Amino acid sequence: MKYYKIGWIVLKKCLVFIFVFVGLSLMFAYFKLNTKHLQLLITVSFVFVSLQYYYVVALSLMGIRKPVKDYADRRPKTRFLILIPAHNEEQVIASTVTNLRKLEYPQELFEIVVINDNSTDETEMICTQIGVNHVNTGEKLFPREGVGKPGGIQYALRTLGFEGLADQYDILLIIDADNHVDQHLLKELNSQWQSKGKPEAIQSYLGVKNYGTILSRGYGISYWISNRFFQHAKYRLKLPCSLGGTGMALNLNYLLKKGGFKFDSLTEDLELEIEIVKDGGRILWNYFAGVYDEKPDHLQISMKQRTRWAQGHWYVAFKNSGCLLKAFFKTRKWKYIDQLIYLYSMGQSLYYVIFAVLNALFMYITYVATYNIDLVYNQFLFHLFHSFFPLFIFYWFTGIYSYAFLPLFTLHQIHQKKFFLKTVFLSLPYYSLTFMVVQIRGLLKFKQQGHWVKTPHNKTLIELEDTKSSKSSVRKLE
Repeated sequence: MKYYKIGWIVLKKCLVFIFVFVGLSLMFAYFKLNTKHLQLLITVSFVFVSLQYYYVVALSLMGIRKPVKDYADRRPKTRFLILIPAHNEEQVIASTVTNLRKLEYPQELFEIVVINDNSTDETEMICTQIGVNHVNTGEKLFPREGVGKPGGIQYALRTLGFEGLADQYDILLIIDADNHVDQHLLKELNSQWQSKGKPEAIQSYLGVKNYGTILSRGYGISYWISNRFFQHAKYRLKLPCSLGGTGMALNLNYLLKKGGFKFDSLTEDLELEIEIVKDGGRILWNYFAGVYDEKPDHLQISMKQRTRWAQGHWYVAFKNSGCLLKAFFKTRKWKYIDQLIYLYSMGQSLYYVIFAVLNALFMYITYVATYNIDLVYNQFLFHLFHSFFPLFIFYWFTGIYSYAFLPLFTLHQIHQKKFFLKTVFLSLPYYSLTFMVVQIRGLLKFKQQGHWVKTPHNKTLIELEDTKSSKSSVRKLE
């Protein structure tokens, strides 16, 4: 039944698109607009889409080389404050805390604090039972600064002492309430932070806990590809890496000087990333420190989560474009253009749709509205082939590279060959197609940054090892 509903929704979207397309075509034909202007618009849009995509392709080539550790192991010295934002996380919080307590790092150098953020379930009671320090935002000792996760983190920083925290800790590590981590996580972050001159932020390797459905497998392969061909590539080129919301190791001194965890958007990680770049700071990435996140198994939940991501992404893009361009012209540093390209990558699917519509309109106006219908058949097919043959090559290349080479290469590298067919030919395309709808929906709602939609969690297992030395398909981490 659910597949029927999904199919009906897709069909309705397609019908709306067809009616809009036909209406615009008739409008263009009626007013006999100058096709030269439309040709120019098509050329500009094609160049924009092509340059953006081939920049990403060129960047991804730097990820082919296998990651190697480029820092020395250092004696444990860095002091970590681990904050776990939790809103109604009774099903997973105990498992997450238990997992973190197994970290191979001196216990006197890290503290775990759960942020019980207005929970209405048994989250607070479980925190008390397992003996973990926790902050209750419901006590309202301080006014709320922001919505959702950032507001809870800022409240916790206030409760724990704020300015005085820099004397007790060096790094603020954000771990989501459903996450599990590698036991050597803090060792690796400590060594990299000490060896690399104490950067403003380090993003841990982000993996996925669950692969039981076509959708969660799509999340998984997209994360694998992102880690290898985006994060690793940018790290090798010394470009700012991306923050992922969890597994973020933040220089606490820098963060407190900026006013703490105060952000306007629904994507606080992206907003913080841009702030660090604008301040001239560094964001590193660590392949050897893994954090594993639960992803939605169901489309409805996933669409809500990714719509929130898209809303925040568009908001941050529009808010910071001018500042980044100004910084580039002032300093001539490529990292600002790189960030701009990343900010507007959220609309990549939308750009393809616009480009395809413009081309279709041009062909319709030129050959259907201009010529007698009896002459259309031969001329239309002839010009269609000659005009679109380069585009066919472009689309085929992008499709094969994105949906065949990258996932197959990644799966081969992490020794998950049994997922080849399911992932490449089903899960990843399904995940990507649904993201196209989300990108457009997020654009339409980008001004709405005041409502945080929670993603429910219930997984206490890692259903598949996505680390480099995988031996088992299921690992229990309680």
